Order: sequence, then C-alpha cells, then structure tokens
Amino acid sequence: MRLAAIMLLFKEQAFVEASVRAIYPVADAICCTTRHDRNFSGQELVPDRTLDVLLQVPDPDNKIKVVIERDLSQVCGENSEARLRNAAIGLEPQADYYLIVDSDEVWSADVLRKCWEYVQQTQWAAYKVSSYTYFRQWNYRIVEPGNGYRPLAFLRKGFYFDTDRQIQWHGPARWKEYFRKGRKPKTVYLPPEWRIHHGSCVGDDARILTKIKNYGHASGVDPTWFDRVWKNFHPGIRDFHYFADRKHIYESLITIPTTDLPEEVARCSWPEGWIEK
Repeated sequence: MRLAAIMLLFKEQAFVEASVRAIYPVADAICCTTRHDRNFSGQELVPDRTLDVLLQVPDPDNKIKVVIERDLSQVCGENSEARLRNAAIGLEPQADYYLIVDSDEVWSADVLRKCWEYVQQTQWAAYKVSSYTYFRQWNYRIVEPGNGYRPLAFLRKGFYFDTDRQIQWHGPARWKEYFRKGRKPKTVYLPPEWRIHHGSCVGDDARILTKIKNYGHASGVDPTWFDRVWKNFHPGIRDFHYFADRKHIYESLITIPTTDLPEEVARCSWPEGWIEK
C-alpha cells in the first residue's frame, strides 16, 4: 500500500526539516502546500525561509512535492486549512492512505512504522493518534486532561477535508466503505502509547505572536494571553491555554530531559533556548 504525507507550510522554518526528516523513511511521498506570502486568511505578509529550508532537505528518492496555492477558490473545503490539505491530496492521487502532518509535529520513525503497519492490517477509514504537546521549549511537556489532544493522522483515499482537520464523510467514498467494510466510515484511535510530538507552543516571542495572530483559530485567542501568560512564564503555571474559554486544556507542565526526547527531536539544531543542550 502507498502512503502519502500531506503537510501545510506556514512560517515554520525552524520545524520543517525535523518534521520532514522524521517521516521520510516511511512515507512514499511528502506533499506540501503553502500560501507562502499569505496567511490562512489570505492577507499578505513577508514570508520566512520555510520553503528554502524544505528545498534543502536531502531527497534521494524524489519524495517531496510542493505547490504554492494563493488562489484556493477552485479547491473544495470550507476554509483555507481544509482547502490546502485537499490540494496536497491532489498532488498524490494514487495513494492508498494519507498521513496528515502539521509542520510543527515530529514523529518518531519507529512509532510511525508501527502505526502504518497497524493501518495496513486493519484498513479503516481514518485513524487518530495521541500526542505530546510542548511549551516554550522541548523540555516542557504539557499535561492535558483525559486522553489529551488526539489529532487525525491517517485518512483513506477518497475522503476530503471539510474544515481544518475535519473530514467530509459523505460522497462516493462513504458508499465504498459500505461495500468494503459493511458499515459507514469508522475512525479508530491508535494505541495510546504511540504518540506524536507536537511543538505547537515551542519557540520564542516572534514565533508565538505569528502563530496566535495568523492561524485559523486566531479569533479564539485570549487577547491578554501573550502578556499575561507567555511573558510571565514559570514552570509551575496551570490552566494556561491561549483560548479564553479552554484554559483547563493545558493543566500544568512536566520537565523532560533532552535525553528522554525522541532522537528525531533531540538530534536537530534548534534555535537558542528551544531545547536544553
């Protein structure tokens, strides 16, 4: 079976190499889409070096594909994140499954292999994976309530994104699932010990300001959060998520030594202060 990774790129010059290198040994193709000099709302901005860094990543098997999509009006989906992911799917129509990766997510290669083997054995419509999320630097891991954040990770061919990482489950692919599995499309949770490493809130002031002002969820950010929480950081903080009505999602922090981080994170050259040497 063929696995194609799909990745959105937006001002992640510090992350993109680590993210791509981690999945390269397992994915058959890595399809990247970007608006380059636009944010997710279509507003013009000055791009960083994300594309330059991506194009310098060694690609001996010619797996990496990238397209700049400024006009998304002809791509299906309800918002720009969904449309960019659907455009990435269009770069590799022969894939059997798509691995959905944000450019600030880093997989452990051995975990990805286990997940992909499990997907090929079971072949459900979609799979979600557990994650570890980090704050300020890779050595501070967020404690989340319950099962924590479990994003969609694998999607069977034929399905498309409706909004963000949410799937449009209706259409021809739905009926193929009835013929194939005898039931409507099913989303399966991968074993909780298999986790991705999400650098969502790792970085300096400039990266975090860019994130909370330009991403699709910017409207939900507490306007006082950057000065009140980020600028006054201490390892004992609690209930500190940047959504005003969801503070509890980030309960607290635990310290993770660099030696306990996956090789795919620890081996990379991160900007000063993003990881303990």
